Amino acid sequence: HTATRMLLRARLLAPLYTTRVAGRRRPPAFMAAAGHYAVVSDVYETAWCYQNDGAFQSWLLKKVQESLPAKCRSVADVGCGTGNFSGALQKAMGVRVVGVEPSAEMAAKAVDYGVNVEVADALTWAEAAEDDAERFDAVLMKEVRHHIDDPTSLYEKLATRLSPGGRILLLTRPDESQGYPFPPAAHKHWSAGVLLPLKAHEEALARAGLRVTVREERYPVQMRRDEWERLVRQRFWSHLRNLTENEVEDGLRELALPEDVHFEDRMMFVVAELASPE
Repeated sequence: HTATRMLLRARLLAPLYTTRVAGRRRPPAFMAAAGHYAVVSDVYETAWCYQNDGAFQSWLLKKVQESLPAKCRSVADVGCGTGNFSGALQKAMGVRVVGVEPSAEMAAKAVDYGVNVEVADALTWAEAAEDDAERFDAVLMKEVRHHIDDPTSLYEKLATRLSPGGRILLLTRPDESQGYPFPPAAHKHWSAGVLLPLKAHEEALARAGLRVTVREERYPVQMRRDEWERLVRQRFWSHLRNLTENEVEDGLRELALPEDVHFEDRMMFVVAELASPE
């Protein structure tokens, strides 16, 4: 059993959050997410929402700090990407952050931010609790919800990695992308990429024995049109990876965006708390 788990962890490009079928992981289609992030790892941190020390990061750090337990000392950042947010959180709060990331290319960049990252998918990592593994005051899952196909199994396992009074913090964007200046076809891919509606995740967290609260936060984004078009062409978000070249170029022409692009980036904060013992 232990040898099998070690083998699974060694699969560097394993999908982010997978279920098993007849004792095996799902087919390779679910590896598309990790493969996408391997391709865009150098572009990733040029987007407003991933820039290290950027205004968005500062805003999000404040919102995350408000959502963590009052005496938080340790955080597991599941799906940590390059580790830039993990490192910023570690520095801002003085907490220890451990990263979990299935893309070896993304995880390799975390050393620059002083974050230790285990290259593994979330379910494999969560199952380590069976070996009396470390418990955390918080498990952060930032912008990974669209990769989770079996929230019930995953959240039940993740709940066992929480300390008493600990929290799972799921940060995600809405089910629909209206208001974002994407090419028209991208909105369909956004919706199709939401494997399960947010409500299903809320219910799964509650079934895992956690007390769930939800709120929406909005951040005003402004950038030059050529910068936005660059990000879209380079498929900086995973739902854009399925667009053809024609869908991108024709869609951008159809949008006819002004020189300065404005929109609101909408973040849903799902906070799920494990009750402390009486």
